[in-house]
Amino acid sequence: MDELRSDPITGRRVLIAEGRSARPSDYIVRGDSQAQHSASADNCPFCAGAEQQTPSPNQQVLDENGRWQVRVIPNKYPAVTTQSAVEKHGEIVPPFSPPEQAYGEHEVIIESPRHVRDITEVSVEQLATVLQVYRDRLLYWSADPRIRFAQIFKNYGYEAGASLEHVHSQVLAMPFVPVTLESELQGASRHYQEHKNCAFCDLVTLELDQRSRLIAEEEQFIAFCAYAGRQPYETWVMPTAHESDYRKLTDAQAHSLATVLNRLLKKLHFLVPQLSYNLILHTRPFSDFDPNQYHWHLEIVPRTTRLAGFEWGTGLFINPLSPESAAKILRETKV
Repeated sequence: MDELRSDPITGRRVLIAEGRSARPSDYIVRGDSQAQHSASADNCPFCAGAEQQTPSPNQQVLDENGRWQVRVIPNKYPAVTTQSAVEKHGEIVPPFSPPEQAYGEHEVIIESPRHVRDITEVSVEQLATVLQVYRDRLLYWSADPRIRFAQIFKNYGYEAGASLEHVHSQVLAMPFVPVTLESELQGASRHYQEHKNCAFCDLVTLELDQRSRLIAEEEQFIAFCAYAGRQPYETWVMPTAHESDYRKLTDAQAHSLATVLNRLLKKLHFLVPQLSYNLILHTRPFSDFDPNQYHWHLEIVPRTTRLAGFEWGTGLFINPLSPESAAKILRETKV
């Protein structure tokens, strides 16, 4: 099946080209389910007992014995900072834009005191605590009038850009809305103006009705392979009820969401050897957008194929496994 699909929200186009590769069953390759730990565990700065190697925490979640379970620290090598200043490297002539200060804050969320590589190696309860900390960081940064948006994301594995193996996520708080979210917001706004309903709510209804891309249902959440997924097994996890703002996540919802994520990521680890993936939280900006028009969600993008000249030259992605085939494989995978 070769198709040109458009993302229903942004219009981003993807070529579904199963003819470029082998049949879908060739993607089911069982890898070692046990994480391979490297010697870096001996001197990992994120492990309990090595706190002196990192900056003082911005937030900690402690257990009943006063030991930290989740720790939020400033990134020692930030992409943005409140202290940064622009260093000019050449003259910019109008009408081209001059460089601006890369203002903001960059944090690391250390998700376990133990040296584990992936969040599937901790309990569902621990993962729920991590998801609650995501909410806490958004609440914290939204109180800063200079910050309009905070991006929370996880890079797992070399192909996804991870530099340290100890399980962690990152937060970038910024004074502007990044272009990818801006594109989503614009698409959602167009849909709302035309149909008087949230585009993502309509998408949830469609996926529950058609079920060909549906992977899992768990109380208030569903997981489904994205209709115009950029990579094989790209999956979105979304609340079934309308909610634009992840800051409103309840503790009970965090546990339900953790259950979905745990199950999904275990399936991906079983199917894809040496799995790398990016997990990205999409939530509305802290101000200036109608909450009726947007719906928060998580995107999990396994890095199963590499971008090459066509993708960089055109901005189009080629996905060699249809979302319907990927969803069927994931549904049938028992872990």
